[in-house]
Amino acid sequence: MCEDLKADIESYLLSAPTPGWIKSRELCSRFDVSERQLRKAGDRDGLASEFAISSDKGFKHIERATTREWLAFKHRMRNHAIAEMIRTRNLDRRRALVNKSVKRPAFTFQKDTGQGVLL
Repeated sequence: MCEDLKADIESYLLSAPTPGWIKSRELCSRFDVSERQLRKAGDRDGLASEFAISSDKGFKHIERATTREWLAFKHRMRNHAIAEMIRTRNLDRRRALVNKSVKRPAFTFQKDTGQGVLL
């Protein structure tokens, strides 16, 4: 069913009138899906992730996107990915500065010889 739904959404985007942008609410109402199902959520791809780009104008099939639209989408995704990597690096560095104290038992010495005793 999911593959059929993807194929239906893809053919709808391919046959969209010029300029080809379809609002997400229109796709949601036409195919009875939520907006979250169209987009990637966590590690699950959305229904339109394999063949469509998205912007504030809606969704558009990659075959119908102009070079300018494709590059804007690609650079937006790339900048987001870089920002997440920078955030991860900064948090990693900050975490490395955290000092952890480990409470150790008192070291015991033998009275006559002065040698340490392992308990």
